[in-house]
Amino acid sequence: MKRLILFDIDGTLTSSRNCHLPFNRAILDTFGVAGDIRSVVPDGNTDPRIVTEIFATAGLEVVVEDGHWDRFASNLHKQYTQALLEGLIAIRAQPGALALLTALYGIEEFGRAVVTGNLEPSARLKLEAAGLHTFLSCGAYGSDSHYRADLPALARERWQLLTGEKIEAGSCIVLGDTPRDLEAARKNRMKCVLVATGRYPIEELVYEEPDACLTDLCRTAEVIDLLSSI
Repeated sequence: MKRLILFDIDGTLTSSRNCHLPFNRAILDTFGVAGDIRSVVPDGNTDPRIVTEIFATAGLEVVVEDGHWDRFASNLHKQYTQALLEGLIAIRAQPGALALLTALYGIEEFGRAVVTGNLEPSARLKLEAAGLHTFLSCGAYGSDSHYRADLPALARERWQLLTGEKIEAGSCIVLGDTPRDLEAARKNRMKCVLVATGRYPIEELVYEEPDACLTDLCRTAEVIDLLSSI
């Protein structure tokens, strides 16, 4: 049976260092006010909702219009690119991520797509910086909807259009690192595997009762067996 694996990026496939710097600079460039992503818990959220939460937490009354998000996406991509060139930030593949994607690429049973709260330009930049971009050519992003739960169905639809294949929601598996990934999967009647490579320890993820939990992605064959069996 064909299975479509919907990969989260931050914390699941990639780890990063100092990425608050370009994010905060992009906020200032776009909205003309200072904001700090470290003032909120961004994990599992979309970039637009992270920004609005930053403003709310700081008590800032900022009028945000639709056109702001295109400008923010452009500014964020520019700031990430510059910070990478200057060595101010680092974005790397999580241990086991490259091996897993490489292995799945060679198995006809599995399709692969992205479900991430990142705006699309930033998502593609992060995957490229981590050396993972060649394995994930389609998906859904925070630029498609501010609401994370909207994204799995959209990623599934795009994968079907790209491949010409049909796949049921129950054959899709969201692979993420936060309870929000599980919530999005459940709202779309999809399965979910959570991996404790981000902010949340394995004990908290197990408590949320996903279909399965992993400590990391390092044991490629075991991860693939799990994805085949749930």
